[in-house]
Amino acid sequence: MDKIDIGKLIKDRRKELKVSQDDLCLGIYSASSLSRIENGYAGTRESSYIPSLFERLGMPTDSINEIISEDDYSVRQLIRKANQADVLGNRVEAWRIVRETRARINEDSHNISLMNEQRLIVLETELSRKDNKISVEEELKRLENALRMTAVNYRPDNLPSYMTNMECQILADIAIAYFELKQVETAIAIDSHVKRFMEFYIEDKIIVANHLTILCYNLSKMYGLTGKYNDSVAVARDGIFWHRYTGLKHTLPQTMYNCAWSLARRGEIGDMSEAKKLAYDSLELTKVMSKHMQVSPTLERHIQKLIDEYHL
Repeated sequence: MDKIDIGKLIKDRRKELKVSQDDLCLGIYSASSLSRIENGYAGTRESSYIPSLFERLGMPTDSINEIISEDDYSVRQLIRKANQADVLGNRVEAWRIVRETRARINEDSHNISLMNEQRLIVLETELSRKDNKISVEEELKRLENALRMTAVNYRPDNLPSYMTNMECQILADIAIAYFELKQVETAIAIDSHVKRFMEFYIEDKIIVANHLTILCYNLSKMYGLTGKYNDSVAVARDGIFWHRYTGLKHTLPQTMYNCAWSLARRGEIGDMSEAKKLAYDSLELTKVMSKHMQVSPTLERHIQKLIDEYHL
């Protein structure tokens, strides 16, 4: 796919969604630069922003990696390796890669995109929080500052209308921080906004599913704890669907438990039988996953308590 084709793709998708040039490129660069891309006159610098435009328009980016600068692409690959090391529990290796990446950016910042700088700041923040080097308040401050690098007008009551995958991830992390700070309604509003955006705009359902499995778990928990049982059940059911769509199980037993917990408390016709099935399915899956340290050992006790409390 050449640059003219890419520009036309962006322009056609933008018009399909009725998004203005100013709204699409807000916080990234100017509308005049976007116009150059859409008309096939993008230079090297402008081309480096195309992946973020694709993400904000909900379009897959796999086919355009070749248009990112070599230095920028190598930085993105390093960040992915650091994230992978963190997921695998190798925090020492993750920090080593982060330091190498930070040094690379400091040496050659003019060839590194703003979005990769944003990604690295978010990763540094997440690792620092996991190592208890910063407080939740400091984590929230860093995440919101990182988001404002591209979503320049962000406030908790002024969420971006069009987002990259990274901006969606940052907002989901911000919601968790607000939840931990007991500002639950703010957390719910943010996660609900991200969920609606991903379901409506993003075409790649695998990307959607990977994000929404975790987001639906968190959101169903928040709704349940605030007594919004209808919302909790609806979101948890969405989460269960997306887990099964992808075959992922990382937060499936927790989401099933959230659904059963809210069903039992709602107590409408048919709720108890559905809650019973979900509770026992969740318990069985938890026992299997706990053998491989894939779930918290306390989850099994919570599920059993629910079963005993409501005689499921």
